[in-house]
Amino acid sequence: MFSQLLRLSRHSIVYGLGAAASQVVGFFLIPLYTRYLTPSDYGVLEIFVATMAVIGVIIPLGVTAGLAMSYYEHEDEERRKAALSTAYFFLTATSLCFALILIAAAGNLSSLLFESTQYTFYFRVIFATLFFDTGVALSLLTLRVQEKSTNYVVITLARLFISIGLNILFIVALHKGVLGILEAHLITSALIYCFLIPRLIKNVGFRFSTAKLKGMISYGIPYVPSNLAAWIMTIADRYFLQFLSTSTELGLYSMGYKFGMVVNALVLGPFALAWGPFFWSVAKEKNAKEIYSSVLTYFVLIGMFIALALSVLSKEVLIIMTTPPFYGAYKVVPLIALSYILLGCFSILFVGAGLQKKTKYIPLITGTGAVVNLGLNYLLIPSHGMMGAAVATVISYLLLPIGSYFVSRRYYPIKYEWGRVAKILVAAGLVYAGSLFIRNDSAIIAGLLKLLSLLGFPLLLFAFRFFKPEEIQKAKEIFRAAPGYVKLRWANKGLFWRKK
Repeated sequence: MFSQLLRLSRHSIVYGLGAAASQVVGFFLIPLYTRYLTPSDYGVLEIFVATMAVIGVIIPLGVTAGLAMSYYEHEDEERRKAALSTAYFFLTATSLCFALILIAAAGNLSSLLFESTQYTFYFRVIFATLFFDTGVALSLLTLRVQEKSTNYVVITLARLFISIGLNILFIVALHKGVLGILEAHLITSALIYCFLIPRLIKNVGFRFSTAKLKGMISYGIPYVPSNLAAWIMTIADRYFLQFLSTSTELGLYSMGYKFGMVVNALVLGPFALAWGPFFWSVAKEKNAKEIYSSVLTYFVLIGMFIALALSVLSKEVLIIMTTPPFYGAYKVVPLIALSYILLGCFSILFVGAGLQKKTKYIPLITGTGAVVNLGLNYLLIPSHGMMGAAVATVISYLLLPIGSYFVSRRYYPIKYEWGRVAKILVAAGLVYAGSLFIRNDSAIIAGLLKLLSLLGFPLLLFAFRFFKPEEIQKAKEIFRAAPGYVKLRWANKGLFWRKK
């Protein structure tokens, strides 16, 4: 079992290095944004980001969700390449059609969301970006299903540094504000697209299989309403804040959300990239259920520690990195961070139903969460502003793992380590509660004291006898062997466009 978990963790860690670098650069841009954008400007930017997110959910029509399943159905490399090639040509056609239609309707969308046509060109920029983003996402997905995680990180980092350079150029040098951020994204995506797509086509060839496309859509189409529901829970609160509160409140919430989403960048995002291919690849193992159970425990352990650190330190980090108008954003960070832990648990707990191809339940689970989210946003935001949005988010996200667990256990019951999970939650709660009593006029001193308080988390876990003897022993072995292993992996790893 440990060898399989190590394989999952290895790819997650490599993906995580790219995500961590992205987050570091993202934090580097926060002082830039907060000095060249007002909270109101930041709120306007968030509307464009939200719009890209919802359309990006619709364009793939479930094909990307079904690609991993179609890929692992066959051992033959040519059939696997046929699946990848089919997905590419289908998504290229659909994304181009969507982009052209939306570019033509950009003026209407600007009037609808901002009651003015002044943002028409902004919408055209993001719709063109969506076309390139779809191709880049598929190329990166190809690397994931082939478990070429190192190549994935190389491309991600290249994309990252191009983006930060263009952001500095457009915001600082050219003073283009929100439009500059959107144009930087467009140019970055177009450059990476032009680099990756020829290599993808060379790697998988020109193949198109109607049967494979039907299989991918059949498996993945339930994910479209599910992803739309997930979008509602993630993004809809921005629109509620725009219409029921103020752009300034939206800007503060968006800044706090960015901090809470560090959990997504460092834990959930990298894990999700590795999880899809992994759970299919170990499904036939005799101890598959034990593996899945352990994955949940370790995910909660790592995720809660990152969420705890964010929650404890967010106020001081915001004071150091931003300007006074943005300081209040720290209030929503703990709830947003916890929401992303719950989202990760949803993916893990759904594995039983996923293996039995019962994806029809996904829209039901996420749809319930979305309806609750909309209702709570409508009720809470007018009186509680961004805190109402944060409460709505965490409650709706809590429903996902609950529904996922009860559905999956009907088809593929797994005995999870709920006692150990409870110990993690109790330890994190106690440390966070203790950190609330740490106060100092200096943000740096308060931050250092709170950083030290995080040591209480592993100490409490030891006191609760959370760690098993075999886990401690295995951790020691991995620590001793890590330097040589990493050196060997990097020495032998080739980029995916090189011929073997």
